This record gives sequence, C-alpha cells and structure tokens, in this order.
Amino acid sequence: MKKRKLLLLGVVCTALYACSTDQTNESGKRVSALDDAAWNHSEWISVANAPVITGEINGSNERAADGAAWFVSVVRNEKEITSARWMTTGLGVYELYVNGKLIGEEILKPGFTHPYKTKRSFTYEVSNALSKQAGAENVFAVQVTPGWWADKIITYSGQQGMVGTKVAFRGVLELTYADGSKAYLGSNTSDWKAGIAGPVKHAAIFDGEEYDARELPGYDTLDKLSTPEKNTEFEGEILPSNGGEVYFREDLALSPQKAYLWKGVTGESEDAYGKVVITKEYAAGEEMVVHPGETLVVDFGQNCAAVPAFEFMAKEGTQLNCRPSEILNDGNGAKSRGMDGPEGSCHRLNLRTPDTGMLLDYTFADHKDYTTYRPHRTFYGYRFVSITADQEVRIRSIQSIPVSSITQQMETGSITTGNKLVNQLISNTLWGQRSNYLSVPTDCPQRNERLGWTADTQVFAETGTFFANTADFFHKWMRDMRDTQSPTGAYPGVAPLAQY
Repeated sequence: MKKRKLLLLGVVCTALYACSTDQTNESGKRVSALDDAAWNHSEWISVANAPVITGEINGSNERAADGAAWFVSVVRNEKEITSARWMTTGLGVYELYVNGKLIGEEILKPGFTHPYKTKRSFTYEVSNALSKQAGAENVFAVQVTPGWWADKIITYSGQQGMVGTKVAFRGVLELTYADGSKAYLGSNTSDWKAGIAGPVKHAAIFDGEEYDARELPGYDTLDKLSTPEKNTEFEGEILPSNGGEVYFREDLALSPQKAYLWKGVTGESEDAYGKVVITKEYAAGEEMVVHPGETLVVDFGQNCAAVPAFEFMAKEGTQLNCRPSEILNDGNGAKSRGMDGPEGSCHRLNLRTPDTGMLLDYTFADHKDYTTYRPHRTFYGYRFVSITADQEVRIRSIQSIPVSSITQQMETGSITTGNKLVNQLISNTLWGQRSNYLSVPTDCPQRNERLGWTADTQVFAETGTFFANTADFFHKWMRDMRDTQSPTGAYPGVAPLAQY
C-alpha cells in the first residue's frame, strides 16, 4: 500500500512539471576508457584569442561568448594501424570528428557536473573512421561550445565573468599498430591547431544556437587555426562517463499535429494584443512555405525537451528564425492575463529571457536542393515553434526530436488503464521523466533554470524506477551530490553546483 501511495504522488508531481514545464553520419562506438595514466600524454588546450565574457553577470550580460572553438590535428601513420581508441573530455559541450565523420551517438558531452571538481570522459573506438595504411594521414577534430562551462547555467548573478573563462579540450589517442606496438598521442600546443571557426556562431545551454551554413567546419578551414594555448582552469578529476549520457530519441520523433501561417491581427486594443489572422492551414505531410511578413506556427502535440529537425530549402543568405514555446497566447491576447502577443501566437514570456535565450537562428548556404539541420549543442523545452524568415523558405519536413538521458533501452515498464484521464496522467509522467532526466534530474527543460533540484527529485525518484532502469543515471548524480556537499556535510538544494 505504501508503494502505491508513493507511485501516485510521483505521478501527480511529475505530471505537473511536464505540463508546466546538422544531421551528420555518425561513426565510432563508445568503449571502456583507457588507463588513467594515459592522461599524462595530454594537456588541456584552448584557443589563444577566443572571445571571453567580462564584467558583472546580470540580466543584461548573461549570454555566453560568441563562436565555436575548433581543435584540429593531422596525424600521419608511422605504421599500419589495426585499431584506435580516442579518450576525450571537454570544458564546454564538445563534438568529435575523424576525417570529417561525427564520432559517437552521445550529445551535449561531457554533461552537467560540478564545474570545479569533476569532468566526464568519453572513449570511442574510431578504427572504422581511419585510413589505416602506413603513411596515411587522418584528421582529428573537435568542436567545443560554452555549454555546461562558460555559460550562465553554472554562473551566479553578480559574478565577474562566467565560471569558465574559455572552453577547452583534452584527449588521448591510442593507436595499435600491426606489429603489436602502441602509441599515445595527446592534445598539446605543438601538434594541434586551434581557432574560432565553423558554422556555429553561438551556442549555449540557455541561449540556444545560431548556425550559418555558409561557413565550413574547422577541419576544412585549417588556415583559420593557429597555435593553441594551455588551459589551467580545471584542476578537478576526470572520470569515465557511466550514466547520465544524453541522446536524441529518434524513436520518439514528433510530427506536426497542426500547422498554420498567420499575418496580421484583429481585435487589437490598448489592453489586448488581439488575435492572429490565419491565412493558411497545412495538412499533415504538406510542404510548408514561409514568406517575409508571415509567421508559421507548428504544434507537435507534446511538450518535451527536444530540438526541431528541419528538411528545408531557401536562397543563400536567407535567415530563418525559430522560437520554441510551451503554450500559445489566448484570450484575445489580454495583457491583464500576462499574454505577450496576439491569440494564436507563441507565448514566450514564461521563459524569462524570451528575447535573448532559447533562440534558434539559421542562415542558408548555396544549396541547390533541400538540406537538413538540427541543433546539436543546446536543447529546448517546447510543444510549439514559431518560424519567420527574411526570404522565402520551403520546409519539406519538420520534426521535434526529444533529447533525454532515458534511452529506449532503459525504459522498462508501462501501464494502460480503461480510463483516458488516468492514461493521460501516466503519459504526462513518462514524458516528464524523459524531459527532466537530462544529464541530471532537472526541474524543467524550458526556461533559464534546468537545474538538479534535490527536493523535486526525491519526490519522483522511486516512481521513475517503475518506468526506466535509472540506476546508472542516479549513480552519476550521486557523485554530483557528493561534489556539492557543504564542508559541514549538508546536501545542497541543487546538484551539481550551479547558478543558484
């Protein structure tokens, strides 16, 4: 009887949170980490002239520094290679590439941990991405953006600059040769190049992502890179990742349930924004076209932590702006009810930083056909998106791809009753878990918070075990808890250490 009561309590609480709340070919299998001693072959490296946020962090100075840091090393094989493992970590969200191929399925690496005490490492078998013959050259590249390190999520208001000054990378490549010998090649300031480059013009956990497809990635623009500098900011421990990894849930991809264009407003007054004038509604699967002055609203039917994934086309230089939201404005846009626009438009005021955070901006390259894109270096909490553009954009497909630490393989239980309302409550609970278990057990995936609130988690933790195997996830978070304990042993309100 006790467990049933706890289960119901967890369902109710999580349901409340759920309600209130460059596609690239991948290569590389995650494997066991190298021995810790391998780190001795490497050092942390940063871009010497990288932009840095200075001044007091406050309401007008909370965005991370612009640009993405790239680190590139061209390795010439001394002998024929039979296998290769690459152990990596970063200060900031990082992605790995070998010969232009994206390595690994995990996203938002290395995840949310205590900024001073612990970073997680990810090790991949990268043999299939290599040219293995003696004398061949292979290009190892890493892109790092400020998330989890040099952005607001871990930086207290009033602090001078962000907690992390510059993003950084550290890695060790283990090469096994055909004669059985091994070599260890680590990140350093002599064999690597670094610079601010590539299509990602801005990316952070709260800020969103700005992407210019006209720019080539760092591994194709070596002329923009120069000698890196050694980074000495992090003095904590590097541990292999073993729980809390983040993935795209392709199996849960959401398609539009409703989509319409609007232009103009009726019923506007001093006290109300009015109501949008809908000019076209799109049927399921129909190509959608957005012209300047029009706004496309897409309803995916489910609020969750996710990113929009586009298949679209436009002239080179066209700028598309996508703004996620949880709800639509209603009631004729009544200002007295806290509406921030006309009825039928996307409401973003509840995000608390609607003009500077949770943004998605994309600039088209000179593609002659449709191209694909989704953000990889941030996430959003939303059900709706609002899309505008400064020139015609044709959208052949748009989906909402959930982002979660709860994988399909982790989900273990389900229940269906004869009552639709109870079934909806259960669905809300499951989606709440998927959205709020993201590297840490968060309170919400949408606004500028997304922290590991301990009180929220203890209410739901047992209930969550009925839906998914969360043992490794919480094992990781218990390290975050221990890292954030006070000197007296008291546990924190949020873990890991963050902006509160």
